[in-house]
Order: sequence, then C-alpha cells, then structure tokens
Amino acid sequence: MYLVIDIGGSSVKSAIWHQGELLEQEQFPSGGDWEEMLGQIIALKERKSQFYRLEAVSFSLPGIVNEATGVLEGASSLAYLHGFAFREVMSKALDLPVYMENDANCAALAEQRYGVAKKKQNVLFVVIGTGIGGTIISDGQIRRGHHLFGGEFGMMLINGHDEWAILGSAVHMARKVSLAKGLSEPLSGQEIFRLADEGDQLACEAVEELYHYLALGIYNLQYIIDPEMIVLGGGISAKAGLIENIQRHLALIMDYGQRSPLFPKLALCKFGNEANLIGAAITAMEVSQ
Repeated sequence: MYLVIDIGGSSVKSAIWHQGELLEQEQFPSGGDWEEMLGQIIALKERKSQFYRLEAVSFSLPGIVNEATGVLEGASSLAYLHGFAFREVMSKALDLPVYMENDANCAALAEQRYGVAKKKQNVLFVVIGTGIGGTIISDGQIRRGHHLFGGEFGMMLINGHDEWAILGSAVHMARKVSLAKGLSEPLSGQEIFRLADEGDQLACEAVEELYHYLALGIYNLQYIIDPEMIVLGGGISAKAGLIENIQRHLALIMDYGQRSPLFPKLALCKFGNEANLIGAAITAMEVSQ
C-alpha cells in the first residue's frame, strides 16, 4: 500500500495505491516554495496514515531523476525541487521509504504495464504538450541514456533549425497564428483547431503544418529506434482525429521517395491524468522488489 504523489507545474495530485487501484484521489495547487510544498506533503501523509498502513511514498516528478543520488536534476517550472537530495530529505520528513521517477517515465510505465502497450517490450511514449518529451522502453525497461537524456525527443531539429518541441506543439502553433493575426492576447491551441474546423484559412494551414511536423518526427523515431508501438500522450491526445490526421501525413511522407514499407503503429494513451500516479506506484513496486 503506497501513497503516490504526482507533482506538476500547476497542481499536486495524490492517491492511495492498493491492490492495483487508485483510491481517494485528491489534489492541491502547486507553486509557492519548498517549505510550503514539504509542509503540504507531510500533512497529506499524516492524514492518510490515520486510515492506511503505508509502506512507502512514491513520486512522479518533472525533470531528470538521478536514481543513484536521489537528486532531481534538469529544470522545471518548480525550480525549488531541483539540485538537492530530494529522496533523502523526503524520506526523513515522511519517515517512510521514498521512490521517485520522471513524470513522462511514470506515464510510459502505466501504459506499458497496464494500458494500450501492455505486454509490448519495445515502446516509445511521446508526450505532446507545451513542448515534447517522452520515454524509450526497450526490452521492457526504461532506457535513460548515458547522460539521462533518453527520451528527450523534443530536442530533434526537424527542419534543420527548429526543434520538434516547437514545431510539434499546439501551444507554439497557437502563438504563431495569434501573432500573424495581430492579436494582443494569444489564442489557445484548442481555439486554433476550432477556427480550422470553421474554415479559417490561416488556422487550417497552421493545423496542417502541425500534423505534418508531428508525422515527420514520428517517422524519424520509428526508423531510428524501431519500436513496436508509439503511444501519444499529453494535452493534444484528447483531440478528435489526431491519429488519423498524423497517419494521413505519414502516408505523404512515405511517398517522398524510396521508403521502407514499415508504417509506424500509433495509439493514444489509456490512463490520461491518472497515468503518472499509476506509474509512481509501479516504480515503488518494482524498485522495492
């Protein structure tokens, strides 16, 4: 029985993991500073301990998790989480064993162990949000890379200059269209998709370009890593017709010239907002064994 906690840029989600289920899910706003965050998590653990015999606490975190040191490296909007012995400090404060994993890795574990990629051993999980990140699962295990940068798909230079994290992001697409329209307040990606559905030419062109760049990045990943399946997550995964439109552009890319007939197999994530919590529980179960 674990307390699982997903610390995100805007909110902290939590649940009790017991016998393969998430119980008593709740959340509170993130932000503030380290002292405030630590105090809220201690209070959460103390409340749950009144009703559950907790074995450990497991975290889904933004940034690069160094398993050896227990330090959260890299960067995120919650800068105060990074650069110190997070696991050790948390374990002392909570008086329980503490486990930690990157948030994209947690979501990938959830999908590969229990979700759309269940029983598949070689899977890519691509998170498409403000930027693009993800996870490589090879032979059933997360491949972190020598510098712990495995899965940083958004760093690919897609057009020779711009990163996939920009060209494949609906957020950046919306900013570009808003600038072209001379708007003082930027539109959201959802609003650009709506305008495209209504026939707005500028929005239609931007959406088609977004699908093209998403397809181009996926094509490259398929032929570099050769997974069984590529699972798409993040905010854009809720967009109706996403896979069909990416596949349409993949078909065009396959006709550019002499290409292998291998067509990427795509799937949408199953667990949505619960994926990080499930992955945190999987991390605790597997690391503690």
